[in-house]
Amino acid sequence: MAVPVPLGTEDRTARLTLRRPDAWRREDSAQADLRVTGDDVVLTVRSRPSDRTVAEEHTSLLERLPGSVEGLRLIGSDPWTTAGAPARLVEYARPDEGGDVAGAHLLFVTGRHRVDLTIERPLARMLATDDLVFAVLDSVRATEPAPSRVQRDLEALPEPAPAADLEGTHLGSEALATLRSLAGRRWNPTLLRTPAGRELIESGLVGRLGTLPESTQALLAPWEGDAQPVTLEQRLPDGRTTRLQAWSETVVDGTDETGAVIAQLPVERVVALVAGRLGIGPAWTFPFRTGSLRADLLGRRTSGADAAPDLPTAIAEADPRLARFWAAPWTVSSLRRPGKPNPIVVVHAAGQGFARVGRTEAGETAFTTDSPANVYRSVVRALLG
Repeated sequence: MAVPVPLGTEDRTARLTLRRPDAWRREDSAQADLRVTGDDVVLTVRSRPSDRTVAEEHTSLLERLPGSVEGLRLIGSDPWTTAGAPARLVEYARPDEGGDVAGAHLLFVTGRHRVDLTIERPLARMLATDDLVFAVLDSVRATEPAPSRVQRDLEALPEPAPAADLEGTHLGSEALATLRSLAGRRWNPTLLRTPAGRELIESGLVGRLGTLPESTQALLAPWEGDAQPVTLEQRLPDGRTTRLQAWSETVVDGTDETGAVIAQLPVERVVALVAGRLGIGPAWTFPFRTGSLRADLLGRRTSGADAAPDLPTAIAEADPRLARFWAAPWTVSSLRRPGKPNPIVVVHAAGQGFARVGRTEAGETAFTTDSPANVYRSVVRALLG
């Protein structure tokens, strides 16, 4: 059960009121209606005249945000119902000089004004500050009368940003295995006599005399012990399978059959890489009416069989949302974490959003929709703890 977050201080602007912890401090800012900081959190409120609908303003925000900071990724977008005015909550992550930042952007309209409230905190503190951030967001109330016209249709959302390729050194499977065997060494002259060793020398990872440069030693450092990687395995709609493994900052992208790219990345950049591979981006999330499916049926659909099984007619007719999800092309992802016996299994259906494969009991497997922001949090938890 969630522990209530104490919000003892009320702040007020011309357009809204909110409550926040007493320890947070209000700061003077000429560029904002309100600026408050505390607990590694920065809260900012701005407003401007606008007579546009929340759908129009939301669409404009989603178009503008990705270009505002290079590398910014939208990780979720949802209707927000507690502000007392038409509202949307947009979540994002962006690079920053001091480390990646997680942001929540609450946008609402009153018919006369557009109000933007942003809360940013370090990505490494995202999970630790979630309860506090959402308690503050839940306390926000518009102080101007809201439009009486109800908008029933949700606006179209942009496609997620394409997944980035890992930039690094491509090695064949034998060369990669040989490289791993060098962990903890500084020199191995026998490399000069094997094809795999010569490939490592040609790649620049090993010196001409079998020496290991400092950069290679840093790359190999996580392999000196028995540390296990975070592993993302995916089955793509065209039947191909991929694998991405991360030992702290050492990342290997590839399979035994195709060889792999190896590189060293800050862990927060690995989070961004995995999010891209999962296809995380804005998506409306509404629950299926059906909470579980026959284990054999779902197993055949997620296994990538040549002929995907049809959803039983009775289920499809009773649950059109699940029927549309079932019919779309699927990317099935398994995220394996060290020390955890079971992977997180997530399905991304093109144009339909995400669903999570849960436990199997009595021949039925739980299958429920999940928001992209929640999937992103699973990635953060796996890689940043």
